[in-house]
Amino acid sequence: MQAVSLLGREPCETPLMAAVPPDYDDDPGRWRSWKPPLDALDIVAPELRGPVLDVACGEGRLASRLGGHVRWVGIDSSPTQVAANPCRPVLLGDMRALPFRDGTFAEVTHLWCLYHLEDPVPAIVEAARVTRPGGRYYACTAARDCDPEIMPGGYPRSSFDAEEAADIVASVFDKVEAQRWDGLFYPLRTRDEVRAYCRAHFIPASRAETADVPLWLTKRGVLVRARKLPG
Repeated sequence: MQAVSLLGREPCETPLMAAVPPDYDDDPGRWRSWKPPLDALDIVAPELRGPVLDVACGEGRLASRLGGHVRWVGIDSSPTQVAANPCRPVLLGDMRALPFRDGTFAEVTHLWCLYHLEDPVPAIVEAARVTRPGGRYYACTAARDCDPEIMPGGYPRSSFDAEEAADIVASVFDKVEAQRWDGLFYPLRTRDEVRAYCRAHFIPASRAETADVPLWLTKRGVLVRARKLPG
């Protein structure tokens, strides 16, 4: 994975594209249909010391990877996911209006969520507000050319893709590092796994029937780390 550092508060001039509509309350079976064996959460979790705010925490995938010594707070806008999350404390709320005082958390995460907003910048501004000086921020997202073996034309452009994610975060935070991934990390071994993957990623179901199995997919994306400098 390649790391790129960006310093300063450069304005983000990339035009914002359409948000990915969230369906966590309307179709919970879709996003529960497939879970990755490896995830950016596995990279982030060991770096967290707490207290950490897990924004768009879902059903607690990040919290489940943390040691018991790490103080964790979750917030999500989906009543279905908040109700299903076994970790506490967890709140129902909007990532663009966090119910916390300035500088409350040592770390704030936006993992697999900012593409649900037409404009992710207000949510990142809120994350920066509740981060302590010297604290850290994390966001991750996939690239538009992820999964070329089953999506040869690429995914539709969203408001927070790997191609622009670091620049968007750098419009708010002082120091940004982008860790990119591009490789074959795990296979889909059965036809049912391919079907589940397609459903979870809004891929036409017909492609699951014609794909070779086992199917190794090229995963491309980015984990963005940022730090809030003192002062």
